[in-house]
Amino acid sequence: MKSPLFAAALILGLAACTPKTVEKLPYYKLSVVQGIPLEPQAVLAVLPGMSRHQVEMEIGTPLLKPMFRPNRWDYVYEVSKGGKVKENRTLTVWFTADGVVERVEGDALDYARSQIRQGQQQ
Repeated sequence: MKSPLFAAALILGLAACTPKTVEKLPYYKLSVVQGIPLEPQAVLAVLPGMSRHQVEMEIGTPLLKPMFRPNRWDYVYEVSKGGKVKENRTLTVWFTADGVVERVEGDALDYARSQIRQGQQQ
């Protein structure tokens, strides 16, 4: 009597652990935040002519400062949940040889502008 019940419980237990069943569990899909949160006001405050120190004061230092590209800082912000990317923003700050901001690029600029506009409309 015990062995058929044990076998049935074992089969049901293993069937409950299939990947499709586990995907449906809400606590399995944790949010993962990577990078530096790019605040809209801080992103828009970075302007050509600023020094590296001023950029650091506005948005912080990049996670990695590339040794072979000292004139470029890349900021990446990504939020993923359940293995799927929900938010992804990038910002690239280009410096001249003497450490002054030459230009600022990236989709974080558009996102910051839209967030500022939404805040003004409310």
